Amino acid sequence: MFDIGFWEILLIAVVALIVVGPERMPRLIRVTGLWIGRANASIQSVRNDISRELRADELRKAISDEGTPAVPRYVVPDEMDVVDSPVEPVKTELAKSPDSDKGNNGNG
Repeated sequence: MFDIGFWEILLIAVVALIVVGPERMPRLIRVTGLWIGRANASIQSVRNDISRELRADELRKAISDEGTPAVPRYVVPDEMDVVDSPVEPVKTELAKSPDSDKGNNGNG
């Protein structure tokens, strides 16, 4: 990304050691690591958001090209249809089936 090699990092570390001093150097390294980690997390978050938006745009475009609705619709039966479903007429329909008129239970 920045094209920093080993010698550049070594030079920065030596200058930081001289400027900060050996007593505060571990804390500086720790804080610097935390800041770099936060920066990487932020960059990754932005990349994920952009990727998600691009996928959403592609899906919207594909859906509009096909002519299907953008939001899927689900058919949910009404509660009244389930509660008021006729159970008795089904039993009477089974009782009037052609097999029950024979009365021989399939033996003939």
